[in-house]
Amino acid sequence: MKFRHRRAEDVEEGESYYVSMTDMMVGVLFIFIILLSYFALNYRSTTAALTSAKDSQTALLLQTATALERRDASLEVDTKNRIVCLPGSVLGDSSGDRHCFAYSGGTEPVKPTATIAAADRAAFMSSLNAQLGEVARSDLNAATLSFTADQLFVTGTATLKPEGQTIAQKVAQTLASQLPCYSYGVTPAGSCANDTKMAIVNVVASVNLDVSTPQGRAAQALALEQSVALRDALIAHQPQLAQMRGQQAPGGQPLLQVASYAQSQANAAGRGANLSIEFRMAQ
Repeated sequence: MKFRHRRAEDVEEGESYYVSMTDMMVGVLFIFIILLSYFALNYRSTTAALTSAKDSQTALLLQTATALERRDASLEVDTKNRIVCLPGSVLGDSSGDRHCFAYSGGTEPVKPTATIAAADRAAFMSSLNAQLGEVARSDLNAATLSFTADQLFVTGTATLKPEGQTIAQKVAQTLASQLPCYSYGVTPAGSCANDTKMAIVNVVASVNLDVSTPQGRAAQALALEQSVALRDALIAHQPQLAQMRGQQAPGGQPLLQVASYAQSQANAAGRGANLSIEFRMAQ
């Protein structure tokens, strides 16, 4: 009977030991979960504070600093390269040497290239419109200046009328004052506010014609001759227009070029070509 009683006591002690270990493990796990939750919340709040701060480096240092003191000092600052220098005495250095540090700063949000190009194009066309007035029809959205062949040329020829020469002179003068900021090859006279360059400036003649007839083919050839004549007149009045390039690399194509478009329609008259100057911004 003594043996059986001792056996029962051993079983009870084993069960008590098992229950105690289970309770302890549950307690440790509970404490671990609480600590993990605390660190997760603290990490999230710290990350949010740093990412939303204008200067994350400064925000992080201010979280670390615990004993900042206000001291008067003469600073030297290079704002272009973001470097600041201060006397060593301010930092407790008795040698008298300067100590310089690089600092970060808030930067403007980067705009998409297309947005910048559109803004520069709008500013350019608004300036042209203000200077040219009624000399040419300007389309701010399409970035074009438009004329009629009868407005510029002797009827049926590529010879500029006196009125056409006056218009070409005014347009050339305006382009010569504006395009240096938007191209390469000619130094601008003043400062430039734009960030985008022109890719090409096309002098374009467009006409509706019947390509199946001799008259239609003649009208197509005349439209091209008129676009060349207008381009040459612009350069004659302002030779620097011929020096402008759409690319900075040597040997780039001239900025000012010519083109002609024809839309073939049966029985089209093939007269009354429209001429335009198209401005295409680089993307």
